[in-house]
Amino acid sequence: MIKWNKKCRFFNEKYACDTLSTENYKSCEECKFAQEYSKKILIIKLGEMGDVLRTTCILPALKKKYGPDILVYWMTNPESVDLLKNNPLVDKVLAYNPENILRIQQEEFDILFALEIDTPATLLANLVKANEKLGYFFDNGTTSYFNEFAEPYLETAFLNHVKIKNRKTYQQLTIEACELESYYSKERPVFNLTNKEIEFSEKFKLQNNLSDNDKIIGINIGSSDRWVKFWNNEKIKQLIRRLQGNKIIILAGPNEIEKQENLIKEMKEQGISLMSNDPNNSLREFASVVNICDTIICGDTMALHLASALNKKIISLFFSTPDWEIEDYDNLKKLTSPLLEKYFLINQYVPELEESISIEQVLEALNKDDN
Repeated sequence: MIKWNKKCRFFNEKYACDTLSTENYKSCEECKFAQEYSKKILIIKLGEMGDVLRTTCILPALKKKYGPDILVYWMTNPESVDLLKNNPLVDKVLAYNPENILRIQQEEFDILFALEIDTPATLLANLVKANEKLGYFFDNGTTSYFNEFAEPYLETAFLNHVKIKNRKTYQQLTIEACELESYYSKERPVFNLTNKEIEFSEKFKLQNNLSDNDKIIGINIGSSDRWVKFWNNEKIKQLIRRLQGNKIIILAGPNEIEKQENLIKEMKEQGISLMSNDPNNSLREFASVVNICDTIICGDTMALHLASALNKKIISLFFSTPDWEIEDYDNLKKLTSPLLEKYFLINQYVPELEESISIEQVLEALNKDDN
């Protein structure tokens, strides 16, 4: 009888299985696919894409605590799978779907990091077979925590009166929940472009006559429908007029197609030419264009987290969402509305809130970067 090495990274994977049907079968010690691991870890983080990207800050700390040869699985929503591609610290990315839900219930893990605070992820955390569990689970209709260090994040997420007083970043709270404080050195989110994506960037530059000497400013006009996160087109146009002499890329996603088109058309009528990404770019294509920019001007959006991971200079406007939860990594200038606490997490348009951060503040922040 052949005894499988259950500590092989490719245990029960097709490459290892295929060798069984050949006469040249090799033992695990000889198999080129075999590589033993010390711990098999499952991370469940679905949620918003920005939160998924920010959570990758735990990966270097996991390697420090449990050793460089750990095996890391990560389950996330299908739309966030691309965020974890080309990540050398994640061995297997599992999209949240019926097949993978069944799969992780049939596998055994040494450690589970259940980092979602709501169903269905908390329900799944109850069913995963793991020797140790940290994070959150479903408890008779409510969310509870496996370890006491996970409680603070849960309170800030569910209780606005706690959230508004909190002064820890999302990363700090997540690191604490995972009991990794001693191993965390404020590492950036882990996001690596592929060679193909870098080629995409170079093609964009060529098509738009951009050189390495150009100062390129990306203005992300995307804004969540959930909260006030950025200016309307009138304010953006005012900013663009004041930025003449710079190369400007208007960054947008599928929800901002009309907003982007109108902005570019109106500026062209005034004799101002702008560059833009394709709003239907894939997530990684969008990141490739962000990577061209020297500075990103944005709200508290996905573009902020991508720019942070790519080590770009960032000027971010915070109207109603907590700036203190955002790690600055020494390259982020936060412009915070003096009305933030008055309109904390408001989900409707308020003219005085939009006017509470001025064009001059953004220009001043840009000038400081230049100096």
